[in-house]
Amino acid sequence: MRKPWGGWPGGVGEIWSLSGPPHESLVLNGPLAGRWLTEIVGDYQQGLLGEDMELDPREPLPFLLKFVLGARNLPLHVHPSDTFTLEKTLPMVGVDKVWVVLDCEPEGRLHLGFRESISPGALREAMKEGSLSRWLNALTVKPGDVYTVPAGRAHAVGKGVKLLEVQRHSIATYDLPDRAGKGAGTAEALEALDLNAVAPRAIARIPVPSGRSRVEYLACTPRFLLRRLVIQGTLEMEHTGRRMCAYTGLKGAGWLRWGSTEFTTYIQPYQSVLVPAVEQDLCFECDGVLEVMETSVPSAARETFGPLLRLGIPGDRIAMLGGDDYLRIWRDGLAGC
Repeated sequence: MRKPWGGWPGGVGEIWSLSGPPHESLVLNGPLAGRWLTEIVGDYQQGLLGEDMELDPREPLPFLLKFVLGARNLPLHVHPSDTFTLEKTLPMVGVDKVWVVLDCEPEGRLHLGFRESISPGALREAMKEGSLSRWLNALTVKPGDVYTVPAGRAHAVGKGVKLLEVQRHSIATYDLPDRAGKGAGTAEALEALDLNAVAPRAIARIPVPSGRSRVEYLACTPRFLLRRLVIQGTLEMEHTGRRMCAYTGLKGAGWLRWGSTEFTTYIQPYQSVLVPAVEQDLCFECDGVLEVMETSVPSAARETFGPLLRLGIPGDRIAMLGGDDYLRIWRDGLAGC
């Protein structure tokens, strides 16, 4: 998708890897090749998505995957919550998301939340003056950093920061004045905005060696579980079939084989492979090094974090995969496990 601020050649600013409307993914291979993603979700919802995966009627998929890169600082945005969109009878769900920094220029920054709480009056004055950025956290980031972005939090991606964005499947977004003071906030944006101070911290990943390869747990919110697979040669994995997942190429290229079948599919950067909720072993193969992001939807804490618990990793350490925003949820869920 071309954007005025796009950082890839030709002004491309976003690459949508897995999505429903308005920029819907098309199945490229396999027995369902040529069909739109929402078609197969409609025909095979439970078999595709998995157990206890009732979708909001306004949401075609559990998540949307896209890459973002700007040649300049991106506009400042805020997303509404589910409660907000229901109260306003909007035809889309609210938005929360996770950012995974893939690459960045030296001193690359993300803007995320307010440094100190701000009153509605001070907010309006800052918007009028075009000085809202002075109230924002400017986080210097590095490749591998992961941040949660809950609904209501003001945020913007800085120049030269390339990231993978995992979010609710919605385009519910309100603009706020940019750092040059251009643009204007709306009444909806002000109502959706969380004015409390936050101090975002990057989430510490949990690496799990697997032979020459490794699996890194990056983040877990109530809606998204992210793991990065760093594959050298071959990596075999068990897919329980309880929930669907998507594998998105980050670096290198290779193949994914489904269990004992002959079906294989190619994995390369910016492209996603959707694995339905069918119990089947998976095997990744590559000549060099292949990096893949696994995105899925968590279930109960014990089920989601079972592999980590069996390795003896403390529950408090596991709960930190939720970051400060979701730490308590997972800590309570893991209590007694």
